[in-house]
Amino acid sequence: MSDKKRIHFIGIGGSGMSALARVFLEQGYPVSGSDMVRKHLVKELEQMGATVYIGHHPDHVKEADLVVYTSDIPEENAELVEAKRLLLPVMHRSDLLAEILNGKKGIAVSGSHGKTTTTSLISFLLEKAGLDPTYIIGGEMMNGGGNARAGQGEYVVAEADESDRTFLKYHPHIGVITNIEPDHLENYEEDYRKMKEAFLRFANQVKPGGKAVICLDDPDIREIASHIKSDTITYGMKEEKADYLAREIDQGDGLSFLAVERGKELGRITLHLAGKHNIYNALAALAVARYAGISFDTIAAAMEEFRGAKRRFQLIGEVDQIRIVDDYAVHPTEIRATLRAAKETGRRVLALFQPHRVTRAYYLFGEFGRSFQDADRVYITEIYSPKGDKKIEGVDSGKLAEEIRKGSGVEVQYISSQEEMVDALLQEAKPGDLILTLGAGDIYKVAHRLIEELSH
Repeated sequence: MSDKKRIHFIGIGGSGMSALARVFLEQGYPVSGSDMVRKHLVKELEQMGATVYIGHHPDHVKEADLVVYTSDIPEENAELVEAKRLLLPVMHRSDLLAEILNGKKGIAVSGSHGKTTTTSLISFLLEKAGLDPTYIIGGEMMNGGGNARAGQGEYVVAEADESDRTFLKYHPHIGVITNIEPDHLENYEEDYRKMKEAFLRFANQVKPGGKAVICLDDPDIREIASHIKSDTITYGMKEEKADYLAREIDQGDGLSFLAVERGKELGRITLHLAGKHNIYNALAALAVARYAGISFDTIAAAMEEFRGAKRRFQLIGEVDQIRIVDDYAVHPTEIRATLRAAKETGRRVLALFQPHRVTRAYYLFGEFGRSFQDADRVYITEIYSPKGDKKIEGVDSGKLAEEIRKGSGVEVQYISSQEEMVDALLQEAKPGDLILTLGAGDIYKVAHRLIEELSH
C-alpha cells in the first residue's frame, strides 16, 4: 500500500468503512466508494476528496487497485463480483485494518459492550498527551475529530469486532477486553464456550512486551484470566486485587471517582458521562494511558474534557422540559445500563426500543424481557434486520413486547411505524420526562423528529 494505489470501498458510508476511508484519504490515497444512501459520513468523505457513487454498479471498480468489503456485503454484490472477475485485489475491511494496526503499536479494544466509548476515550487521551495517534472508531466523538484520524505517532487505536470473529486477525501491542457476554452466537456455532475461547485467543495474540488489559469484575473474563499467557493489567470496582480501582464513586451531575493505581491513590477523575458502566470504560482507558506513559494530571484533565461518542447516551435536545436522549444500546445488558442511567436522572423514562437483528432477539429473548425494569413505559417497533440476518419463524416485535411486559412488569406498546411512534409520544410526553431512543438501526430519527415537532 506504499505506492498510493486507488482504494474502492463497497459500503463506504458505514461507520467502520468510512473511518478507514478517512484515514487513507488523510494519507493521500485516491479513494472511491459506493453506498445506497448519501449519509453525512459520505458527504464528509466527498468534501475530503473521495469519489462516492450512490448505488452499486460493476463500472465503479474498473479504476480501482484494491477493493474493500465488509461482512454485510453479499457475495452477489455487483461490484464485488466484477472485482473478482477482473482479478483485482479484494480485501475484507478487517484485513486492511489488521495491516494498519499490526504494523504499528496497535491498541485493539474488544468486548461485548463499551468498545466505542472506550476506544474514543483512549484515542482522546493519547491525542491530548501529544502522542498523535491514528484512530479508527465505530462511532463519532462528540469533541470533534469524527470517527477516524491519520496521526503520525506510533499508536493505532481501533475497535476489535467480535461479532464476526474478525478481532482474531489482530496482534496488538495492547489488547483490551471490556467484558464478555453471549451475543452473535450464530458466528460461534451457537456455543458460548467457543466465544469465550475466541476472547482468550485474542488476549494471547498480544505481541511480546505488550499487555492484555482486562476487567476483573466480569465473571467470564475471570474465568479465562488464568489461561492468558500475555502480561496483563487489570481493572475493576469490586475486585480489590485489580491494578486499577475506582473508589469513592459520586454520581451527581456526571460521574466522579478516586482512581487507585496498584494500591496508590492517584487523584479524582470527573466524567461528563451518564451511567456507572462508563466508570469501567474510564478505568480501561486509564490503564492504557498509564502504560503509554501519560501523566495522571494529563489524563484527568482530558477525561473531564471528553464528551463521549455520538449515539452513546447522546442528548439530542430538550424542549418544554422534555429531554430527548439517543443511545445505540442493542444488547439486554446495554439496555439495562442505559435505562439505569436514565432513571438516575429522577425523570419519568419513556423508552423507545428498536430491536436489532432477528438472531439476537432469538438467542436473548428472555433476557430482553427482563431488561426494561427501569423504564416507566416502553414503546417497541419493528426489528431492524440488516443484510445477512436470518429470518426465524415466531420471532417478532409483538412477541418481544409481551415478553417485556411479563419480564419487566412495565406497560409496553407495540407500534409498527416510526411516524405513529412520534405521534404517540407527542400525545404522552409531559414536562419533566426523559424520552430515550434505543437501538442500532434508524430509531435515532424518531428522537430528531420529536425535537422538531416539539419545537414548533
